[in-house]
Amino acid sequence: MSASASQKLSFRAMCFVAVLFPFYVLAASLTNSAAVLSDLLATSFDLTSLTACWLVLRIAHRAKGEKFAYGLGKLENLAELLIAVLQVVLVIIATARAVAGLLHPEPVSGAGLGLAVTAVAVAGNLYLHRRARQLALQSRSPVLAAQARVHFISALSSGAVFAVTVVTSNADAGWVVYLDPAASFLVIALMIYNVFQMMTNSLGSLLDQAIGEAGQLQILKALTLSFDEFEELGDIRTRQHGGRMIVELHLGFDPHWTVARARQAVATLTAAVKETFAETGDDVDVSVVLLPPTARTFAAALAETAQWSERITSSDQSPDTSLTTA
Repeated sequence: MSASASQKLSFRAMCFVAVLFPFYVLAASLTNSAAVLSDLLATSFDLTSLTACWLVLRIAHRAKGEKFAYGLGKLENLAELLIAVLQVVLVIIATARAVAGLLHPEPVSGAGLGLAVTAVAVAGNLYLHRRARQLALQSRSPVLAAQARVHFISALSSGAVFAVTVVTSNADAGWVVYLDPAASFLVIALMIYNVFQMMTNSLGSLLDQAIGEAGQLQILKALTLSFDEFEELGDIRTRQHGGRMIVELHLGFDPHWTVARARQAVATLTAAVKETFAETGDDVDVSVVLLPPTARTFAAALAETAQWSERITSSDQSPDTSLTTA
């Protein structure tokens, strides 16, 4: 899928939630349901996050490659972090309303519009989740992955609110009044999970978190299979940048190699590491940094040079035996 397809999907998702939002506000004002109010707050978060997703993808689509050589992955992670901070505020508001409903439970009334709105929200979010997840797997974009997660959690919360509202609106048992704040707490739990996932992903990328242990083992496996291509192994530096994995290998080569031979070795090692990650469906950028000769290697090179100089000197000073014989 192209970048324009991702941008169009984000725009459609933003428009869907924007059209649905006024009906959520009206439904929450007509009913005394804490669950519907929590779902309204979750929808306001969806609208904000999807708008941020669309803006980030729009900026990324218009940005020139020479100005942002490493892409706009950091901007995506920063937007994801800001969305998570906003959702913390909404979680606090929803929790206060749910606690009040638990302490002073009331029968739910006037929830007809709320049922219709939540049903539409479930269907729309499930469809948008499937589309966003497909694009996220293909482009490995953190903002699209966050968008897919937002749609899935919204579908779960709206479905829970729909089911509970149906029961609380039609049942007369005394314990039923506690289902509404319970459903509100379920929505809040899903929101907290979303906040945790967003903060974990965004902070890890913003701080250039290293690739996990499994990825490190893959790098070592590739280097082990190609150990004839280098003489010395230095640092292995890895980081995750906006959904991309970057590997930097510090390697030392034979000082007597030609530039062409060293370039061939670098190409072989780069291809080996990429192929190892490709086996698990991951894409990685690999760069090689040449190490200066170590003290041992440099001393050995000097010794060899001295030996060659001595041989040349001795051959120049030896008498011409062929002429003497003649």
